[in-house]
Amino acid sequence: MKSTLALKPAIGVGQTTGVGRTMVGTIRADVLAYTAGKDVELDAVLVNADCVGSAAHVTMLADLSLRPRLFSARDRGRVIAELTRIMRRADRGAFTITLRDQDVHLAVERELTRRLGALGRKIHTGRSRNDQVAVDLRLFAREQLLAVIEEALALGAALLSQARRNRAVPMVGRTHLQPAMPSSIGLWASAYTEDLLDDVRLLKSPTT
Repeated sequence: MKSTLALKPAIGVGQTTGVGRTMVGTIRADVLAYTAGKDVELDAVLVNADCVGSAAHVTMLADLSLRPRLFSARDRGRVIAELTRIMRRADRGAFTITLRDQDVHLAVERELTRRLGALGRKIHTGRSRNDQVAVDLRLFAREQLLAVIEEALALGAALLSQARRNRAVPMVGRTHLQPAMPSSIGLWASAYTEDLLDDVRLLKSPTT
């Protein structure tokens, strides 16, 4: 992926590694490349999770009994509307995380700040990037697990349908690669359905 980080010659460096400005200040390009790694590519799948987490965070900040209030109801609505817009852009592949951003969290904050000014920067109030990492990964993992559960249930339903249609069709049972007790396709297919349901129970545990 081509970097959008603008470089200029570094001072006091034997080779022309360059330096550039990021969302959090100026950093040598080789240091940035080492610390950011492939975050700008890998974090692309976390955009929706980051936006959902930020929407929940700004809702919490808006509900705090503080004077003056950190976010008014109108401010909260504006931020959530922009977060929704970012998610839609990400779904179309139109939202880009650059090396200047370093990661998804600063990319979202940068876009909010561009659209909303100081209001966009306020979403970082009361949380660290480590907080955001933990929330994003949990939300992303939950979404992926729920997708796997949905696929497992669909496969189980298909196997159970086959089991019902073929419950009387005989099938040779096998043990240690040798013929064993007579069985049926219905019993074989329904057994796999039960195995899948056991897996679903395990997958549901971390999603609740």
